[in-house]
Amino acid sequence: MNEASDDRFEIWLRGNVRPALAAAALAAFGAVGVTIAMIAAGRPAWLVWPAVAAVPVVGLLAAVGGTAARPRLARRGESLEIRLSPGRVERVPLQVVECVFRGTEPLDEWRPEPRCRVDTLVVRFAERAAEWRFREAFRPWGSWVDGHAVIDGRWCEPLSQPTVERIAAALVAAKRETAAKQVPS
Repeated sequence: MNEASDDRFEIWLRGNVRPALAAAALAAFGAVGVTIAMIAAGRPAWLVWPAVAAVPVVGLLAAVGGTAARPRLARRGESLEIRLSPGRVERVPLQVVECVFRGTEPLDEWRPEPRCRVDTLVVRFAERAAEWRFREAFRPWGSWVDGHAVIDGRWCEPLSQPTVERIAAALVAAKRETAAKQVPS
């Protein structure tokens, strides 16, 4: 293989921008509504502060949406990039990633019998890879504990069975390709 393939970038699991965009749209509509109400009530045009005040809020929510849209899982060369925090991506060597599988977590953890569950994607790491046992994570996006990175399905593309199977197949192919490169010719 040539050198360029070492830096190959493949998105395996996309982020979900819909919640942040919905919040930005709600803020914008609220500001417009308050502004229209103020104008209709006979307030001077210079008092339409809600529209002006909404600009940074909408901008902030749009920035959050852009961050939320970043891929949760991607392959870059011989590493798996896992994003479970808005400001950080972890690059895990493919050889320590054992498998990926579909899971669920309770939405209402405080109840003894949760009524709702959310789909998750679990990335399991080899036990010998002690340095990958724990990482900080932004809890709404998932967790990283005890050798497992768990991606919350609400903040990524839908975790259907075909999606999980596609990711698992991509992992197997990437691991085979990486192993083939390490075998002396």
